[in-house]
Amino acid sequence: MNLTELDKKILFELDKDGRASFSEIARIIGSTPQVVKYHFEQLMEKGIIKHFWAFIDYDKADYSFFWGYWLKFSGLTKEKEDEMYADFNQNKYVPIIQRADGYADVMIGIISRDIFHHNEILQDIFSKYGSYITMSDIFVGLGFIKFPRTYLVGKENEFQKYAVSGGTNEKIKLSETDRKIMSLLLIDGRMEFTKIAKILGVSVGLVHKHYNKLEKNGVITKITYTIDYQKAGLLFYRVCFKIVQFNQNRIDDLYKFCSVHPNIINYVKGMGSWELLLDIEIESRDKLRDLIRDMKTEFRDVIQRVEINEIYKMDKFTQMAIEYPELMEKKK
Repeated sequence: MNLTELDKKILFELDKDGRASFSEIARIIGSTPQVVKYHFEQLMEKGIIKHFWAFIDYDKADYSFFWGYWLKFSGLTKEKEDEMYADFNQNKYVPIIQRADGYADVMIGIISRDIFHHNEILQDIFSKYGSYITMSDIFVGLGFIKFPRTYLVGKENEFQKYAVSGGTNEKIKLSETDRKIMSLLLIDGRMEFTKIAKILGVSVGLVHKHYNKLEKNGVITKITYTIDYQKAGLLFYRVCFKIVQFNQNRIDDLYKFCSVHPNIINYVKGMGSWELLLDIEIESRDKLRDLIRDMKTEFRDVIQRVEINEIYKMDKFTQMAIEYPELMEKKK
């Protein structure tokens, strides 16, 4: 990886808490706030950290329909491809765009509050680009579990440490201020409360009150970040698994295996063409092959099929729609 040992320690602490102060991080890693601040600014300036964002439980925020689509294209010109991705990027209900090499050309996530809204978004995409789509595989998200990036510090994951989005029927009543704060924290997860207050025209105390409520109710489960994998010297894979679900104990064993592995950072349960997606950040293809071989050997009674997608560009990646995109301009 193109990272120093100190960079890795700082990234690990920010992965645990994306809003951690330089003083807090310095105390944990045995450095000074000035050194941490310098390295943090370098990570941002070099673009290794692309984006801090709030990891939100989309079910609690009343977005119960999170569907992923693996798409493969044919006959798509460069101009049409640029137009299509620009269209995807400006759509606030498409929070995930992962361009891939492998099984599919792209994975897009569509989030909506009901099936009718979902179908509107989907029909709009297919009416514009359906003639270029030769394959469309559906993945219905049933829950998203995020594990710490323990590979940064050479450790296995602590099984209990994770953040969750989805997989619940609980809805939290959210005010307009709550939702605006969520939008701003999706735009910039480390945005200072004083800046949020200024943009919204409210007091800093009110922002604190609403943020604390969102955390307490499990709407915001953590602040995390997206890495530029090429600049960090990492490879990123989203791997699809067809799972035989006859034995719940073996499914639980598979989950435990994934939860403690240092390179598996996201575990996404679903149904449709696939029952499981794993996000894997890893140093080399050889290490990925070793990991997949170990899984297929240990869980040969559970894993029926595996498809590997190397994500070469991630346009967008959050768990929620930015409901108030106009706040981006106020942020600027």
